[in-house]
Amino acid sequence: MTETGPAHAPLPVGEDEFRLIADSAPVAVWVTRLDRQRSFVNRAYVEFLGVSYAEALAFDWRTIIHPEDAARLLAESIAGEASLGTFTLEGRYRRADGAWRWLSSTSQPRRNAAGEHIGFIGVAHDITEAKEAELALRDRELQLSAFINQTTAGFAQVNLDGYFTLVNDRFCEIAGWSREQLMQRTMQSITHPDDLDRNVKMFERAVREGTPYAHEKRYIREDGGIVWVNNSVAVIRRPDGQPFGVLAVTLDVTRRRDSEHNLRKSEESLRLATESAGMASWELDLGTMTGKWSPNRFDLLGLVRRDDLRGTVEDWLDRIVVEDRETARTAAYRCFEQGVPYTLEYRIRRGDTGEERWLQSHGSRIDYDDGRPSRFVGISFDITERKLAEERLRDSETRFRTIFEQANDYILTSDLQQRITSVNPAVQTALGYSEAEVLGHSFADFLDPDQFEQATAMLRRKLTSGGTTRHTLRVRTRDGRSLVWEVSSRLIEDAAGRPSGLHAICRDVTDAKRAETHLRLLIDELNHRVKNTLAIVQGIAQQSFKAGSDLKVAQRAFEGRLAALSEAHNLLTREHWGLVSMTQIIGDAIAPHASAGCFSLEGPDLAIMPKTAISLALAIHELATNAVKHGALSRPGGHVEIRWDRIRNNDNSRLSLVWQEIGGPGVVPPKSRGFGTRMIERGLAAELAGSVSIEFRPEGVVCIVDAPLPEGAE
Repeated sequence: MTETGPAHAPLPVGEDEFRLIADSAPVAVWVTRLDRQRSFVNRAYVEFLGVSYAEALAFDWRTIIHPEDAARLLAESIAGEASLGTFTLEGRYRRADGAWRWLSSTSQPRRNAAGEHIGFIGVAHDITEAKEAELALRDRELQLSAFINQTTAGFAQVNLDGYFTLVNDRFCEIAGWSREQLMQRTMQSITHPDDLDRNVKMFERAVREGTPYAHEKRYIREDGGIVWVNNSVAVIRRPDGQPFGVLAVTLDVTRRRDSEHNLRKSEESLRLATESAGMASWELDLGTMTGKWSPNRFDLLGLVRRDDLRGTVEDWLDRIVVEDRETARTAAYRCFEQGVPYTLEYRIRRGDTGEERWLQSHGSRIDYDDGRPSRFVGISFDITERKLAEERLRDSETRFRTIFEQANDYILTSDLQQRITSVNPAVQTALGYSEAEVLGHSFADFLDPDQFEQATAMLRRKLTSGGTTRHTLRVRTRDGRSLVWEVSSRLIEDAAGRPSGLHAICRDVTDAKRAETHLRLLIDELNHRVKNTLAIVQGIAQQSFKAGSDLKVAQRAFEGRLAALSEAHNLLTREHWGLVSMTQIIGDAIAPHASAGCFSLEGPDLAIMPKTAISLALAIHELATNAVKHGALSRPGGHVEIRWDRIRNNDNSRLSLVWQEIGGPGVVPPKSRGFGTRMIERGLAAELAGSVSIEFRPEGVVCIVDAPLPEGAE
């Protein structure tokens, strides 16, 4: 289309100031005529395209739209221009370096002094980081990011039925309702009836297709007043992709809409646009070091607005806290003198209340080719809420991380499918896996099937009844060991109170369980041993005091046998009824009868089982008692040799033990076997599962034992 008449009118008085402010803005700014040709673009616009200024004016922006966004953006752009009103586009564009960047652009109509429409003026913000964060962060991170990055705007979250679930103070101010009131209402209930049908359709489409949208509508305040808002809306999803709510960032645009008809020149349009975005601008004549400030810059610093709206560098520096002042001064004067742009974050102390606030400032020097002196243009934002939120988040994360990483207990989280989402170092050390080898894996990878079913049953119980469950599980480590963990777990809930995962604290009770099992075995063994001991005592008593025995002789025999049994038990008790030394058992049994040189012992120190030890001790005691009474030890010079050895035969080991008496009186075989002989030949043989024989040779008694090596012998 060929434009004639007022459409070709030059920018109004103030064009130079418009260009200065636009070129210093960290966002792309452009001006188009009715024929859709650009008559002005700022530095940020040119730098994004990576072309010359002239090429930027003629550049076809449609060629750099992301293919997935092209159709939508073109349709929205055509519709927006046709409406002759302000419209917003949001999509991905390819920057000069090839990177795809998300831009949010707002275009509003330009009118000449006569009120005739002559084109549009637009501003585009790079929102890539916010978009990427929106896709990557979880529910809580989304909410926190919104509070941090949108502190100058209203913030509201609704569920899929439209009920408010979260609002910030600014949204309450804009909507004209208290937080308590909003928590009982839906967004539909406060939307103007004339806007409701369009709003609901966009809302339902967003939930259904996941399409974000931006629109302007009216809210009905509690007092009946009307407020115009600009809402940027996106669906919030869980990690599994399921939507659970909608997030809206709200700007109060009532003033803008009311004043649109009164705008007469592009400079005023840009000023209102920058102030609505929270930007305070200032210019500086580098010759006088004074310049014009936007009205809200005085407000930002807590200074009284001057009639001429002029301020100095020192007015600004005086408000900066002492610790940050020199850094700001250095950066500013390097920009003034060398033309180096700066971006600063620093603290100020307001001039009216003395309150400390955080600001972010951008500054650039404007150099002219026609010999005019250079000028400076800067923009500032209040970022206090963002800084405070970041500090709270850091403190919270530090506290949590310290507890999480330094805890001796095992701490882990999972989703509702029991896939592990986080573990502390104690879990990694206990299982022998790195964090990367654990995250994303199911509990089933570290539990036997029956244990995984138990864990699943506990999860079902919490999902049904809530609360905390406590139980023990056997856990497999990397090297195959089995650990017993006491597990205390509860559900994690999202902002809407719905279960979204599991949090568990575990403690290793393996040693305690092992000790408990061992104690139970000891008690069982003790009960068994007491019964056996009583049976042995009963047998000894019956044989010692049989009919016709001399009472005193029987009494001494009974006491000796009990003493041998007692010594064997003492040794077993010292060894906790585990494996005992064969050398020690034999030594203790012959100790009451031993004198210098009367016994010689030769053999390896085998470890034998408790039952075998008792039978062997009684047998040695009987042999020694008989030797003292009738055998080699009954006269001077007599002695006894006790030899034993392990005999290896293929894969089997056998015990060979010989008791041989030497130097005693001649031996006459007895007419009948006494209790001691029978106990040795029958009891010990049965205990060893081998053969035991006593030979009454003329030169001395010989006892020969040949049996498989008892189980547990070493």
